[in-house]
Amino acid sequence: MDIGIIRPYEVEFNPEDVVDLENAARDLGLGVKRIYIDMMDIRLGRSGVYLSQLIGRSIRDDINVSGAVLRHIGVIKDFEQFSFRIWAVRALELSGVYVMNPVINWLIASDKFASLLVLAKNGLPVPDTVVSENMFVAYNAVKEFENAVVKQLRGAMGFGVFQVSDADVAFHIFSYLVNLNKPMYVQRYLEKVGGGDYRVVVVGDEVIGAEFRRAASSWKSNVAQGARPEPVKLAPELEELSLRAIRVLGLDFGGVDIAETRDGYFILEVNPTMSWQGFKRVTGKNPAHYIIKYLVSKIKR
Repeated sequence: MDIGIIRPYEVEFNPEDVVDLENAARDLGLGVKRIYIDMMDIRLGRSGVYLSQLIGRSIRDDINVSGAVLRHIGVIKDFEQFSFRIWAVRALELSGVYVMNPVINWLIASDKFASLLVLAKNGLPVPDTVVSENMFVAYNAVKEFENAVVKQLRGAMGFGVFQVSDADVAFHIFSYLVNLNKPMYVQRYLEKVGGGDYRVVVVGDEVIGAEFRRAASSWKSNVAQGARPEPVKLAPELEELSLRAIRVLGLDFGGVDIAETRDGYFILEVNPTMSWQGFKRVTGKNPAHYIIKYLVSKIKR
């Protein structure tokens, strides 16, 4: 049985995580194939759907795997490019390959607006959030919240996220975003208990562990922004919230980010392409082993 790792050829995202997945597959006696999403070609005709990828200038490699892990679709520069890469993965699924996470569910979870929409509609606690293309709506949201956080819909690792309490300062940022045809995502700033938040790692129906990401010199608790990961034992309520978040988003695995405040717990986001090196270091658990074992169980069903 061969397992595929779907990632872009152009850029290696979190290479240590890819190596962990490949090693976990080999430990189970599985073959490993890297599926480069930006090198894929999908041929359609009377005989059906045929998938392959071009390696170099002339080596055509048939994509024949039993299951695959979707790591990332790469740096997107154009909507049609984005559309192709999503549907390239979907073509793999339609050819009978079980992909973790399923690409449509991955698409929803990796979009902050879409994921919070689904979580909120299912009764899960999320921060007060306003999303709009109208900068006056965003301006009024900052005034209403008094202290707000502005994010990209598809950002990662805390880059491009800023805190603002002056609506007129935020207005200049919103003017810039409008000129780029980008929507505005404004969220009430949360005072986190302990100066950080929880990253809970879920695979299947199991919480395999958690870390508390304590912010360093800034308010951001992303490890990529200097936060310090610490091992933590979760309260049952946090475990249940994390499992429900993964379940309602239709994911096989993910990292659930939860903040504790004086008003209770809030789910900040659910990461379907989480990096786990900090988690692995502080908990001693490697999510890759759980992910590959769960993938094999899904293939055999």
